[in-house]
Amino acid sequence: PFYAYKRRNISPPRVMLGTFTDGSTKTVLETRTSAFTGEAIHVLRRPDLPAIKTALAPLLAAGIKSLAIVLMHAHAFPDHENAIADLATSMGFTHVASSSAVMPMVRMVGRGHTACASAYLTPVITDYLGGFLGGFDGGMKRRGKDGVRLDFMMSDGGLVPHDGFGGHRAVLSGPAGGVVGYARTSYGEDRQPVIGFDMGGTSTDVSRYAGSLEHVLETTTAGVTIQSPQLDISTVAAGGGSVLGFSPGGMYRVGPESARAHPGPVCYRKGGVLAVTDANVVLGRVIPEYFPKIFGKNEDETLDVEGSREAFRKLIEEEKTRYMGSGDNPYEGVTIEEVAYGFLQVANEAMCRPIRNLTQMRGFDITTHKLACFGGAGPQHACAMAKSLGMTKVLVHKYAGILSAVGLSIADAGAEAQEPAVEAYSVMPGSKNKTLGTEASRAARFDKLVEKAKAELIQQGYKDDQIVVERFLNMRYEGTDNAMMVSERGGPDGVAGDFGVTFRESYIREFGFALDRRDILSDDFRVRAVVPGPTLSQAPAPASLGKPFSSK
Repeated sequence: PFYAYKRRNISPPRVMLGTFTDGSTKTVLETRTSAFTGEAIHVLRRPDLPAIKTALAPLLAAGIKSLAIVLMHAHAFPDHENAIADLATSMGFTHVASSSAVMPMVRMVGRGHTACASAYLTPVITDYLGGFLGGFDGGMKRRGKDGVRLDFMMSDGGLVPHDGFGGHRAVLSGPAGGVVGYARTSYGEDRQPVIGFDMGGTSTDVSRYAGSLEHVLETTTAGVTIQSPQLDISTVAAGGGSVLGFSPGGMYRVGPESARAHPGPVCYRKGGVLAVTDANVVLGRVIPEYFPKIFGKNEDETLDVEGSREAFRKLIEEEKTRYMGSGDNPYEGVTIEEVAYGFLQVANEAMCRPIRNLTQMRGFDITTHKLACFGGAGPQHACAMAKSLGMTKVLVHKYAGILSAVGLSIADAGAEAQEPAVEAYSVMPGSKNKTLGTEASRAARFDKLVEKAKAELIQQGYKDDQIVVERFLNMRYEGTDNAMMVSERGGPDGVAGDFGVTFRESYIREFGFALDRRDILSDDFRVRAVVPGPTLSQAPAPASLGKPFSSK
């Protein structure tokens, strides 16, 4: 812990990996073998538990009950972290997140941030769940004859029982439901990849689905790096409530500020500010007659079209005044509709950018995808977005407004198991790498992780024959820092293929080249076990209305 070692001048425990020693054993207290990576671990200094206890006591006295612990080599040798965690628990800390238990990966900084996120968020979630469960007569049992199952969505798109729901696994739990929803309803027999476009009031979430959920192991959210399996979702601060205005230089500006639900956009009749929704109202893309009378101070009025127009008129006049006397006034003669449309173009481009990053920047042809739009504001922008991106098909599900909730109801129950590795998947002739793994050794490690992940689901009440397992290797070229999580189903049409071939193809597609003269290393073994959720019944498609025609 930073507080204990840096603020209290305590000598931290120290270990050295066998692969980095210089041959000296003078200060080695003992030598162990890592149960995870197989490396030799030389213990140079053990934790000074009495001193650590003295250092942590003031924190406990100050009311701090949650603690994160990270030590540099804990991914390979967690014993010292476990000893400190046991001490903290015995002292009265109610939540102790040790990095080796939260996410056993090599990188210390990301692992430490993840442990901190767990220590910060999990107690809040636990308190909320305690209040929620306590609201039921006699509480709510997780299992049992009279029990009710209560699951929560994780950031990776799987469901987990409430007592296994941790803070670091919940960061993207909301958008994850939407990804599952469109993936299960929009990807069909044509196997055409889908771009998910979830536009709400404050932000827009975009993702890609091509037959399997795409995960990332490390993301940075609000400046905090989190190492945990998460769906690959990109978020941009543009939504129906994004505030509209002009920059000091006269440029159209959309967001990142939001009008929020209260007071909301001007058209809500609650003294709000000009927002994207107002632009859609002015341009006739939001029709007041189709909305209930729930607006205004007494929540009994319709959307205020004239109020939105007046707000745009006032904005234009302000810009006219600012340019007055400086020659040609760019806002002279500009109509309300032109300004509203200009703001929508800026908003659309902001939302197109992350979609291009998910496709073109990774070697995928965006024109071969279809756009699945949902969320409260998605369909209002879908056609303009598709046109800008060169896409020819837009899907709007009948439950588009609640598709995230639909995804939650049909999501898979999931469990994951992961451990670090220090071995080569393949080596070049003449390589000095002595850690080459074999098919048998990899199979043995995968079998152990499969057993662990399955046991978690079986404990929840599922049967072994219900469980589907997928295996992954986190791979990179020697001398690089760009590891890629590669699935065993990376072959054509999602069938099992060679990890090395799949890694090379993925690397070429994303970076444009391959380092064929370098060894390929495996940094992590990962297993994902799921119990498939229910399938939505598909209603027959309605009859075609024919080609579009002009009403003029």
